[in-house]
Amino acid sequence: MDGDGRRDREASSDAARELAKAYRELKDSHIEMIFRMALMAEFREPAMGTHLVRISDYSTIIAEGVGLPRDEVEVIRYASPMHDIGKIMLPDAILKKNDILTSEELSLVRKHAIVGADIFKNARSPILRACRVIALTHHERYDGSGYPEGLKGDEIPLYGRIVALADCFDAYTSPRPYKEAFGFERSVSMVKERAGTHFDPVLVKAFVREEPRIQQVWQANRDISTFLKDMGIADDTLVS
Repeated sequence: MDGDGRRDREASSDAARELAKAYRELKDSHIEMIFRMALMAEFREPAMGTHLVRISDYSTIIAEGVGLPRDEVEVIRYASPMHDIGKIMLPDAILKKNDILTSEELSLVRKHAIVGADIFKNARSPILRACRVIALTHHERYDGSGYPEGLKGDEIPLYGRIVALADCFDAYTSPRPYKEAFGFERSVSMVKERAGTHFDPVLVKAFVREEPRIQQVWQANRDISTFLKDMGIADDTLVS
């Protein structure tokens, strides 16, 4: 009986390990699929692949800075790159325009939040549900002046508020067809100035507390971009 019991326990343990392995493989492929989908929306713009990585890193740091549980931090890490998936519906004439958008063009751009959310409508997994929330709400502003729904304060889901801050900071520090990159210190100051208007003040405080980690991500990506430029692999648009 003892031998039979030991074999049963070993068989059960083996089954548990196999199940855990299958779960990890499924999760890894799930995450890879999310990132590849995000790249579909971003590949037409220079350096957008690294942009997705930075958004993930910045969002993770902010989430950790406000003390979110590990499982929620992980969800934000993997869902945040999908924030602009709705851009797949935008033509290059708008996406790469070097001038101020017309009111009609701006109206079309603002629809990308809803398009992105619709992609994940009725999603079941926590990560895909988070993708929907983030895609829909990362352009909302704390004072209610954002889009698409004009949500205000805590009406904006926390995930959306986190990615809004991460995305804007990355936009400040990155070159765009219509602007040059701002330096790190100036970009941090811009975040501080917009606490309570564009950004959740609590998240801004967490961002400032985590500034050394934020700067590490910024500097690492700058170093990578400079290396790629020096090697002739990339051009000046990748260096902020």
